[in-house]
Amino acid sequence: MRVTHEDRLARFGVSWLKRLFAVYGVTVEVLHPKKLGGRDELLEDFASVVTTFAGRLYGMRSAQNRKRLLTESGQCGDGGGAA
Repeated sequence: MRVTHEDRLARFGVSWLKRLFAVYGVTVEVLHPKKLGGRDELLEDFASVVTTFAGRLYGMRSAQNRKRLLTESGQCGDGGGAA
């Protein structure tokens, strides 16, 4: 399998995926590898995890606000408006 950058394969846990693929005889070739050390790679993985979960939290909050606004305006089925 070929990927241009490791983050195109997964945001984090690429080494785990490479080991899993190796069990099935699949090798992963990264065409443009990063030149990071262990600590820098760990910090980048941590930032990716935080970014992913922050996006999910903001999305959940946005959905709750939309539902609340629709209910308050009577446009949502829960508000008992005209059907």
